[in-house]
Formats: sequence, structure tokens, C-alpha cells
Amino acid sequence: MLRPAFRYAHGFSRGGLVAFQRQRVRGLHCLTFNTGSSTLKYSLYDVDRSKETTDLKGTLLSSGMGDKIGKDDVKLTVDGKQIEIAPNSTHEDCLRAIASNLPVRPDEIRAVGHRVVHGGSKFTIPTVITPAVLSAIDGYSTLAPLHNPPAVKGIEAALDIFPDVPHVGVFDTSFHSTMPPSSFRYAVPSSLYDQGVRRYGFHGSSYAYVASEAAKVLSKPKPNLILLHLGSGASMCCVKGGLSVDTTMGMTPAEGLVMGTRAGDVDAGLFAFLSEKGHSISEIDNMLNKQSGLLGLSNLSNDFRAVSSSDKPDAKLAREVFVQRIRKYLGSYIVELNGDVDAIVFTGGIGENDASLRADVLDGLSTIGIAIDSAKNLANSLDVGASVSKSKILVIPTNEELSISLQSVEAANILPPPKESALAPKKSNNSNNKANTNKECRALFAHGMDGSYVADEELALLQRFSARLETCGYFRCIARDGPNHEDYKITLMREHFHLDCDPESMYGVTADEAMDMLAHGQTDALYEKILTKYLAYCQDKDFVLVSNSKFGSDGVNFAAQMAQALDSPAVLIGDAGNEGELAVVAEEFRKGSVDVAGAIVSGVRGAIDGVKAEITNVGLKPIAILPYEERLEKKTTETVVRILNDAKVLHGSVGEGVVKRIKVFTQQVADFMEHLDQEEGTLILTHVSRVDAIMAMLLAMQSVNVPGKLAGIVLTGYDEEKINPQLQYILNGLEHVNIPVIATADDTWTTASAIKEAPVFLTSDSIEKISLSCSLFDEHMNEEFVDMFVDDAGGGSIGGDIGPKLFQHSIFSKARALQKTIVLPEGDDVRVVEAASILTTRKLCKVQLVGTPSIIKAHASKLGVDLSGVEVIDPEAYEELDVLTDSLHKAREKKGMTAIEARRLLIEDVNYFGTLMMHLDKADGMVSGAAHSSANTIRPALQVIKMAPGASNVSSTFFMLLQDGVKCFGDCALNVDPTAEQLAEIAVFQAKMAIQFGISPRVAMLSYATGDSNSGELIDKVIKATEIARDTAEKEGFMEREMIEGPLQFDAAVDPAVAAVKLKGNPVAGRANVLTYPDLTSANAGYKGVQQASKCLAVGPILLGLRKPVNDLSRGATVGDIVNTAVITCIQADL
Repeated sequence: MLRPAFRYAHGFSRGGLVAFQRQRVRGLHCLTFNTGSSTLKYSLYDVDRSKETTDLKGTLLSSGMGDKIGKDDVKLTVDGKQIEIAPNSTHEDCLRAIASNLPVRPDEIRAVGHRVVHGGSKFTIPTVITPAVLSAIDGYSTLAPLHNPPAVKGIEAALDIFPDVPHVGVFDTSFHSTMPPSSFRYAVPSSLYDQGVRRYGFHGSSYAYVASEAAKVLSKPKPNLILLHLGSGASMCCVKGGLSVDTTMGMTPAEGLVMGTRAGDVDAGLFAFLSEKGHSISEIDNMLNKQSGLLGLSNLSNDFRAVSSSDKPDAKLAREVFVQRIRKYLGSYIVELNGDVDAIVFTGGIGENDASLRADVLDGLSTIGIAIDSAKNLANSLDVGASVSKSKILVIPTNEELSISLQSVEAANILPPPKESALAPKKSNNSNNKANTNKECRALFAHGMDGSYVADEELALLQRFSARLETCGYFRCIARDGPNHEDYKITLMREHFHLDCDPESMYGVTADEAMDMLAHGQTDALYEKILTKYLAYCQDKDFVLVSNSKFGSDGVNFAAQMAQALDSPAVLIGDAGNEGELAVVAEEFRKGSVDVAGAIVSGVRGAIDGVKAEITNVGLKPIAILPYEERLEKKTTETVVRILNDAKVLHGSVGEGVVKRIKVFTQQVADFMEHLDQEEGTLILTHVSRVDAIMAMLLAMQSVNVPGKLAGIVLTGYDEEKINPQLQYILNGLEHVNIPVIATADDTWTTASAIKEAPVFLTSDSIEKISLSCSLFDEHMNEEFVDMFVDDAGGGSIGGDIGPKLFQHSIFSKARALQKTIVLPEGDDVRVVEAASILTTRKLCKVQLVGTPSIIKAHASKLGVDLSGVEVIDPEAYEELDVLTDSLHKAREKKGMTAIEARRLLIEDVNYFGTLMMHLDKADGMVSGAAHSSANTIRPALQVIKMAPGASNVSSTFFMLLQDGVKCFGDCALNVDPTAEQLAEIAVFQAKMAIQFGISPRVAMLSYATGDSNSGELIDKVIKATEIARDTAEKEGFMEREMIEGPLQFDAAVDPAVAAVKLKGNPVAGRANVLTYPDLTSANAGYKGVQQASKCLAVGPILLGLRKPVNDLSRGATVGDIVNTAVITCIQADL
């Protein structure tokens, strides 16, 4: 029986649920349960967003298991320790014992996830458990009698213990809900299908996890995969475009592959045969599910290891049958994917650990491009495929508990807030950031106000720029699907401007993609995807007009963030009468550090000068104030076809025929004929069944006595299979009546409303309207706007200052292309282990992780991360330790170091080991300091690697990822009180670093006074340092001397308003992006103060002046800090 005592939804009062869902705490504790009839497995994860990606991640905090529940010898272990529990304890007793032994308080649990094997056809996604949901789960017990009943018991018990948090059911079957009917239907009577007899599939949580991991490895979000979950329970799954399209298990887990004790596929007639032999249903079920499979074939064991290692003939046969069944399904799935298999993925206990099984399964497939590498396979590498293999062959350990935890947090709608992402969007002025093109692309972000149709304004605006610039483009952040999955604006611009490019390159994502990403909390990933496509599109353009799409309930905020991400000035476009709204939107954009270039207002019926004055009064520049023009407001029959649901033209042609009015034909023919217009432009709507009305209208249009030509006829309720065949025959034969007859499936009143409310669409065939629109724009546009925008080298270009998102996007992309090797010597630190996994999984660089292998492996296991792409090095066991020892001994011999001391130092001090790896060119850079002092990190490099040419000391800089642009602050970490010469050197190295990272440096030498407003010893030092730095820049030719200015106060350096008063006209003042502080006290306080006040991401300290890059982390470094610093190090290594 189901317990009736439920509180509202998942344990909350109505208000309590809303309040809880609004909580956005960082690091959510999610408890997961997998309940069997006499077992109970649990895991506790700390779930958070990765700082480097928008994906959720989980850190395992605790795990354990209850066994033989309800029996005298019940056992319970928590984190490997046996917990005392009374004999015959129930599931609820075990749950309470677990709760009292967790490393967190029960009230710190934010969500509870439950594995549910069978969700039938109803539950296709993880679902928050309500009384109705729990009742439905119980109802599916007939399909999973061994699994669902205990799951219900476990959920009921957990609800009592954790009543005030959401409980989520994660269904094994839901991953396969995307299978087509051709895969899930059995060839049995439909009446059985109506009773739920169909294929459902299982192992969904495992498949969800490994498919996601495989997509990351492949850098392909929607891959074609063949997944093999091979364990005691075994199944396979065919994934096409990221979705399950077939699987081997069926209505129950008994179908498909041979398993430990399950037979898998057998002849359905076997049941009748066994029944006739006198076996009961329960006996047959027990025979096929608990006595068959490997156990039944081998007469030895259900354990594949025991079967595989045995020389007995029956055991060998069992293994052969097991392999043959897998190969049979593998072949069918290759066919299902038309041979286009991105990867074959092995998981589960057997799939992950048995190399010989993998080799046997794939034996002989090299002829179709699938080949395994024997050495990699024996080593259980992540990718065991041969270099010639067309398809990747991956071994990915599954983590069903983590998958359940992450899915539960998402379903409960308590996602942690996105952290500062190490991915993101904005702009740059260096060839390194222009994808190997010399073009400088300017961009303008066009934002249409709610209710405003802006295609004609956008077209006219782009026409003006295309007359001044050689190559112009049009880009939509979010494309709207129209007929044939086309965005009508993109189609319009492509055709009118003859843009020779793939339509898919002209938008970031589709509306459906955007909604899906936002629904899954992937806001950063959404911006990243749009930015990536935008930058690719801009590469060969002089100018791009970026069209925003009205999107979501918070469209203005989204638009402002998008403009800021693209680092483009914005133009606001709206209708007359909405001047106040324009001002509100402009303020929202400015809050997001977006430059609002001005406004375009259309449809002005009164005095244009008055509207100009209103626009100016609200702080906006009038770009174009356009008068009302009736000819632009009229709908056409082409508009009608575009906005109606699945509209089809049955006769005639649509085009610029104007629709002046709509009439609905519901009367008798005789009555309606009295109302035929004497004027042109009437659009008649009538139901497709009114053949009499249709014939009458077509006849009337052939009469010279009816002067008013119809704009067209719309037939509603259209069904192609049910239309009167004689009507279609007559329409096909009309040669002299060129009236468009349009059909739609919608009813008459829905159709009438849609036409009435539709905007006036432009198409490339709307020649008259386009000409009129452009003429109006030319007549009323502020010419200075285009002149200033085109001539201003900085305005709106992918140039100038780099914003935080584009900076991060740029450095990650460049690091990925360089594939440098970075040594991380602090492998015993769990943060470093996680960072190493991220760096290699995302293919940002190659990683050498130095430390104790057993500790590193334990960290990786606890984190649930993949280190297969990481080179783990134990200094003491390193095969080339003698070479490193000899090199260190030679480097320090003059200082009295012996070979024995050198060897001991390399084994005991990981920073020396990492430094020597670089010194011998086995690594390109090193990142350390998470667990060591700055002195311990830098000392080996100074002793062995030495200083870079021209450097007299080591200094540092921080990249401050501020909203209005990335700035370099230095030296914030090392030099306490530099001399004027040292200060100049710091400034020079900072400027060179900025250039290397795509920033055009404007260097401010900071002090407590600006210009000659004060004097003193410190100011004299800054003045002298400024002159030395200028001379060096001029001599070496890497920048203009006037782009270094000092002394400057901080506000005069970065605030244009202050600079206009204190140092008017100076090219650096108010625009500085490289700030050199006079001493460590001011620098350290300065960067920390700015970081705390702005909440920006500070990347560093980045060390300057060494011959090879070594970078120092703070003791409190996060995983994201380590990843960001490693990426920076990759680019430094490319000098």
C-alpha cells in the first residue's frame, strides 16, 4: 500500500516549495538511493557547476550499502565502515542509520534522487515525486516486479526521513524514450501494445553518463554511438545524433544479450513448450532469469571472469555465445547508423576491464574501418582504437550514481548558480584573435522593441553600410524556425544582398536549442555557442549587423548580455509612441556596459522634429526617425502563406498582392454574393467543405461585372487526404483565373486571428516595399552616424579592448590549437587532479601530473573524473630520473650540490622535478603553488631555467576580467619596492604580455598624483620609470612611446570623465588597460580591492621574466584558477 501522508508536491507547502526552489546555494548536497528487495545502495554528492564549463559536476562525499535487509544478518556499511544495526532492520531503519552517519547534517541535503528501473511510457524524463507519480511507479510493478516494488518502499521511507526536500525519480527506461516505433513496437496484436507490451530498454542512467562523457571526448554534442554496458546485467544501445534509437533489452530486462543468469533472446515459443512440460509461470521465469545466461551455459558460474578463465568446454561455449550475441547486435547497429559511427563505447564491469572480450567483439572489423590497438586495449586506455580506425573505440567507466545525482538536481530545479566561466565572449585587436585574417570586422547589435517588426529597418541599415564597406554580413543570435526550417530574416538578407554563405553560419542557435540549453541551466554554454559561430562568421567581413531575437520573458536582459558578450554597440529600433520604453531599455543595456549608439523610430504620424527632441531628451541619439507610410503597413498574400500553419497554395501564385480586408464566408451563397466588394484587396476565408462557396467565388471573379478583384481565398480545415477530389481537379484546371487559393489545417477563426495579428513581412520579392523602405531611410537618416561608425577604427570592431568572455574564448581556443604539455607537480592535491582531468578531457593541453599514483587514483575515483588522458608520473619511479638527476647536478654543481642531493631533491620536491621536466624540454610550462609557497615554486626555475633575455628580475601580472574589458595589473605578487629600472621593466613585460594575448596595450604608470600635480620621491621614481619604459618600447618597436603614460592616479587611468579633467586629450588617460603599480603594497591591495568590488575573475599571478613559463598559484586556488592559469601558460609557451 502507498502511504497517503504526503505533503504538497515533494514535501513542501505551496509557499514552501516556491521558497525552496528560489534558493540558489553553491554546492548542493544530493543523496541518491538504489533500493532492491533486500539491498540499499546510497551515494552522497556535492553538486555544483564546473567553473570551467557550464556542466554540472559532482564530488562524492559518502557512499555505502545495506545488505540482507529484513533478515537476522542484515549488514550496513558507510564509507567502508560497518555500522551497528539491529537484526531484521527494515529499509527505513537502514535509511535512518545512513542519515545519522552522513558527513553532512540531514537538513543540509537539498535533493534526494531515486533509481527507478521502470517508468513505462509515462516517465520519459527524471520526475519530481508526487503522490500521483509514486502511485504510477507502483503501477509499473507488473513490468518490473523485482525492481519497482522495493523502489517504492525506499522512496516512502526516504520521504519520511527527508520530508522537506524534493525527491526525484530517475528512470532506467527514460533514456530510451526517443526510440522510434519501429524500434519499440513488437509484432504482436495492437491490443497488447495498448496494455503496455513494447520495448522500453534499461541501463538508462549508465547510458546517459557514458554518452555525455563520449560527447565530451569527441567534442561533438550529438554523436552517433554504439554503447555496450557489459556486466552481470548486459545490454547495448544505438545512439543517433545524441538520442537513443534502439536498445537490446525489451519490455523487461530479460531480452537481448546473454547475461549472468538471464538467457537474453529466446524463441517466444519456449514459454508454451515449457508450460506444456508442466512448468509453472514462476518456474519458467525463475529458469530464464536466474538459472540461465552464463550460469546456464557454463554450468559453472554467472561471473564472466570465472567463465572466461575456465578451460571447460561448456565455459568456452558460454563465452562464445556471449560474444556472438554482442557482435550480432553490433552489426545491426552499424547498419542502423549507415556506417557513420563516431565511437563504440565499452562500459560496465566486463566492458571496462576485460581487454580480451573487447578484442574478440571487434575482431575482423578493420575491413569496415573499426580497428582496435592491442597495446592501448591491454592498458585499458580511454581510447583503445588504432590510429587507422574510422570510429573511436572508447572505454568509459560508468557512474550511475553520479548520473542520478546530477539529473535529480536538474529536475528539482535547484541548480547552483553559474560560476564565472572559463569559457566566454567579447573582443580583441590583435591578429591572434582574428582567426588568421587581416580584416577588422565592425559590428552593430540591432535590438527590436517588443511588438516592433524591424526587418525593413535592418535591411535599410545594412544597405547603407554595404554601400560604404566591401563585405557586409548579417547574423542572428537566435534563429526562428519558419517554413522549411528557415529563419525568414536570414532568407531575406541572403537573397537581397546575395550573401554567398551557408544559412546555418548566419545564426548562433535555433530557438529550440536556446530553450533547451536554458532549461538545463546552460546559460554560459548558450552565450559561448553563439559567440563561437559569430566569430567564425565575422572572419572575412568588414561589417556585420547582428540581429537580436525576442527571446524569453526576460528578453531585454538577455539582449543586453548578448550585446555585451559580442562587445558590440547597440541600436534600438521601435515604433513611434514608445520613446519612454526606449529609454528604459537603453538604461538596461548601459547597466550591462553596452554602448547604445542610438535609436531608430518608425511610423511617426506627427512632426518628426518633435520625436527627435523626445529621443534626445531621454538620452538617446536619433539615428533615423521615419514617417508613417501606409504602403509599408499592408499585408500581402505572401505574408498570409508565411504565417499560417502548414499553408499550402492550391492554385495561383502569391506575391505582393495587397490584403486590405478580410471577410469570412459562412452564409448561404445567395446572401454572400450581395456583399462582394467593388474594391480590390479582399481576402475570403471559408471552410474547405464549402465547395458551393468556392465555386461561386471563382465564377464571380470571371465576370466583368464584378470589378473588385479578390486578394485571394483561404480554405480552412484543410486535410490533403480528405479534400474533395473533384474540387482539386477543378482548381488544377483553372487557367484564366489567377487568384491564389491557399489552404491551412487551422479552423476559420484561428486563421482570421493569425492573419489580423501578423506583422508585415518582407521578402526579397517585395521589391516595391524594399525600395520604399530604403528611400525613407536614406531621406531621414542621420548621415553622421554611418560616417562616424565606419571611420572610427575602434567603434564596434573586433578590436580595441578585449572583453572577458571573448578573452576567455580566445585563450581557450588558442590553447586547444597549440596542444602544449603542462606539468602540474602537485598531483597529490585533489584540486589539481580535477583540473588535470578538465584540461585533458576538454583537450586544452597535454598534462603531466606529478605525485603519488595511489593518492592520485584515489582522488580521481572519489571525484569520478577521467585521467586516462593524463600522464601520471611518480618521481621516484620515473624511468628517466637519472637523466633529470644529471641535469640538475650539472646546473647546481658549482653551488655545491652533489648527484645524491640532486636525486633526493627531485624525488622529494615536486617543484624541482617539474622544473627539470621543462628544462629538458619534456614539458612546455609548469603551474604550481596550490600547496606550496611562491618561493618554493619560483626558486627551482630561477636556479635552473634562469631569466629571459633582457630580464633582470621576475615580476608578475594579473589578468582582471572586468565587465568593461580585460586589464593587466602588476606587479601584485613579487617585487616589494622596485627601483625605477625594475618598474620600467615590469611595465615593458606587462605590455608585451598584453600584446601576446591580443590586447593593444595602453600602459598607465600609477602613483598618488597625476602628471605634474605633485612631487616627491615616489613620483620621481614613476616619472623616471615611465621614460625608461617609453625608450625601451621605441627602441624595440613593439608599441608607440606615447601609449605609456605616468604618473597617473587610478581614476585618471581608467575613468574617461576624470581623465578629461586631469589629463585631457591623452591617449592613455581614461583608457588604460595595463596598470603598473609603484610597489607591492599598492598593487596587491589594488587588485584585491578591484576584484572584491567588481566580483570579476582575476587570473594570476602570471610570472614574467623567466626563460620558460612557470606560474604560481595562490594557496586558495580553485580548480577553475588552475585550469585558467594552465591555459595562460600554454600561450606563454608559444613565444
